[in-house]
Amino acid sequence: MIVKKGNTYWGHEGKREVQCRVDLIETRSSGNQYVYWNGIKKDGREGKKTWTERRKFEGWVKGLFEEGDNQ
Repeated sequence: MIVKKGNTYWGHEGKREVQCRVDLIETRSSGNQYVYWNGIKKDGREGKKTWTERRKFEGWVKGLFEEGDNQ
């Protein structure tokens, strides 16, 4: 799955289904791309924010939860 900035995706963390919004996609000097994403809690509040290598993130997410503003 190709991830895009601003979209909210879902995946599984253990047995839990989690949602995460992609805030930024950055290419580092090494040439690798990293995704800065924000976990979304069940009540809609923002959770932890973290960086993950894009290929690992794309392998982890299972689908698009909500399409955002892809600027």
